[in-house]
Amino acid sequence: MSEEKVTDLSPEQNSDELASTTGSLLHFSSEKIKVIKNTVAKGATDDELEMFMHLAERYQLDPFAKEIWFVKRPKKVKDAQGNWDYKRLPSGEIDYEGVDPIIMTSRDGYVKVAQSDEDFEELNSFEIRSKDKFHFNPMTKEIQHEFGADRGQITGAWAVCKRKGREPAIIVVDFQEYKNAAGKNPVWDNYPSSMIRKVAEVIVLKRQFNISGLVTQEEMPMREVIEYDDPNIKRLESNHGNKNKALDIDDEWKRLSIRVKELGSKLGLGKEQMESIALFELEIDGNPKNWSLNDMKRTVEYLEGKVDEHVGDDEQNA
Repeated sequence: MSEEKVTDLSPEQNSDELASTTGSLLHFSSEKIKVIKNTVAKGATDDELEMFMHLAERYQLDPFAKEIWFVKRPKKVKDAQGNWDYKRLPSGEIDYEGVDPIIMTSRDGYVKVAQSDEDFEELNSFEIRSKDKFHFNPMTKEIQHEFGADRGQITGAWAVCKRKGREPAIIVVDFQEYKNAAGKNPVWDNYPSSMIRKVAEVIVLKRQFNISGLVTQEEMPMREVIEYDDPNIKRLESNHGNKNKALDIDDEWKRLSIRVKELGSKLGLGKEQMESIALFELEIDGNPKNWSLNDMKRTVEYLEGKVDEHVGDDEQNA
């Protein structure tokens, strides 16, 4: 897989210039870079954003399609009222200083990286159960796996990835190790065989295609797996000390959400058009479920302005 050439940055350059590359199929304009920093890379410094955009373009993963995302998870501290909250800046925004970033993708992101390489041949995997006849020789790299209808409990999984010009990469993973790390996770509880196979696939793809700088949901403990769960866009903390105030905020959010739908319908805007307005006009998250109360208010004001423009145009044409 060829790497793209990344233009060196001088200290004077700002975040709008961070995606300057040559030879890349996936390219982000300065406008989209700004949107990414305000949405899916919230809290990123210019250096961290440069790293994020470099990995996105190097592996051809699209942040807007949720193929790659940036996570910063600050620790909570007690506020003056004794409630747990994030450390805040004077502006009210969350203070991300000193918080290490995590750049994440998914198993599907790794598969996309592998399949985009012309030397990719195949990826195979399966879960291992206690009554299966399973044998793996790490010296000869031979796997023998047979099973019948009665298979027993899941004990692990294996994965093999073949690439032209290289020896097949083989990995065997222990189920309980990753299940324990996942903690109380309904996905692991309901789809254990699928999840442990994904873990094996992720590791074997990483090894075979030398993927670095990214971690996946399947590799991370449950407490660290957060996709677009930025505290700045949470509209309501369920364990907030001031419950009455929190409920008032939630009621207002719901009321404004209904208003957004009414205005969108009046303007004839579909889902994709609304998402485009959010990302490029208002520079907020494209998913309304992630909007803060302030995001919702801004959207209502924007749409009401558009409705007024349409009314004015109709009166002039009458």
